[in-house]
Amino acid sequence: MIRLYFKQAWNLIRQERLFSSVYILGTGLSISMVMVLSIVFYIRLADIYPETNRSRILIAERSRVEERNRPGYVSTGNLSESIIRTCLGSLEGVEAIALELNDRSDFYVQPAGKETQLPVAAKFVNTDFWKVFPFRFTGGQPFTEADQLSRIPTVVIAQSLARRLFGDEDAVGQYISLNFRQYKVCGTVQDASYLTSRSYAQLWIPYTVSESYQQDTWGDTSTQGGYFASVLVAPDADIEKVKQAAEDNVQRYSNTLPDYTFSMMGQPDYYWQSVLRTWEDNIDFGKLILQYALVFFILLLVPAVSLSGMTDLRMERRLAEMGVRRAFGAPVGALMKQILSENLFFTLLGGLLGLLFSYLLLFLTRDWVMQIGISFVETVHEDAEIVIPASMLLNYTVFGVALAVCFVLNLLSALIPAWRASRRQIIYSLNAK
Repeated sequence: MIRLYFKQAWNLIRQERLFSSVYILGTGLSISMVMVLSIVFYIRLADIYPETNRSRILIAERSRVEERNRPGYVSTGNLSESIIRTCLGSLEGVEAIALELNDRSDFYVQPAGKETQLPVAAKFVNTDFWKVFPFRFTGGQPFTEADQLSRIPTVVIAQSLARRLFGDEDAVGQYISLNFRQYKVCGTVQDASYLTSRSYAQLWIPYTVSESYQQDTWGDTSTQGGYFASVLVAPDADIEKVKQAAEDNVQRYSNTLPDYTFSMMGQPDYYWQSVLRTWEDNIDFGKLILQYALVFFILLLVPAVSLSGMTDLRMERRLAEMGVRRAFGAPVGALMKQILSENLFFTLLGGLLGLLFSYLLLFLTRDWVMQIGISFVETVHEDAEIVIPASMLLNYTVFGVALAVCFVLNLLSALIPAWRASRRQIIYSLNAK
């Protein structure tokens, strides 16, 4: 029966080409806008390489210190290594804690035999970084704990950079010059996308090697420093309980400070919260989600109203057909199914068009569309090219969103016109012109 309805819809397209084209194009444009937002959020929030553990990662990177005797005298900044270990290192259910030292220096590689310098993105991390973000090693291995403790200048580099510097030669065991300092390559990894900004770099170096390395403090307290922490919760642990235990540790630590109050501004965050977080304290994430949901709803509602008007006009033109079918005993339910099926066919065609257009739009505007409403980690190098791997786009989640959007748009645009047309009196329908 559905096949028959779709066949009738195809014949309708051939008979009313202008209406069908406008309807399908309008549907496609609406769905493409929703799909762009869906793909952006999927890339930023889903478990994708090398951030395949996002669903069980807690993020802590910001702090707030206020003097007890001078309310309003506030200092905000990143975290110190000691406070991370004090408040997060003793938590039950934690598998590993990745540290990143926020070194804001510019980094340049000096290729052998060339006068030009190559700008690169570098991260200074600890050994647990490789547990939290499981990169695929194409050669060698990560730097060791001994390398980190001894502050040995060793480096892991991305495969694309290794090919650029060494061609077809094995990069492992060779040396590179970074800001005119020699580093030994201990491993190469499959490239990460710029969009996985917490793990993305072209070089990863033990954080103890950085010139910005400090053991404990910045400023007047032992709480603030230059570190970010990504806490990997064990698969069998309750991430909500781990988060609550971390917040309790922060509060207990703050109570021990005689002159200051200390907070992590509601952190550690779930990964999805960290993507939406700003420097504001006490962020209402529920309100942010409602705002994004409202945007999605508007993007669907506006074209649905227009398409509904077009569908209603088409129903007026088909009243005679509806009247004849009802006169021969066709039930109202059958007429509703036919109209909705025809509209669903149009919507699916528009959905396919919108899906393809959304991919094209992302490709052409990828340098800015990925930053709409979502913050990026500042350590990503400004010259890095945004690459969106096909694996991030061609997946069941994206197709599921596309189908769901098609279904919702079909109901919004066709349900009321279909109900009105099918409920008209037979005599009125038969006399319609």
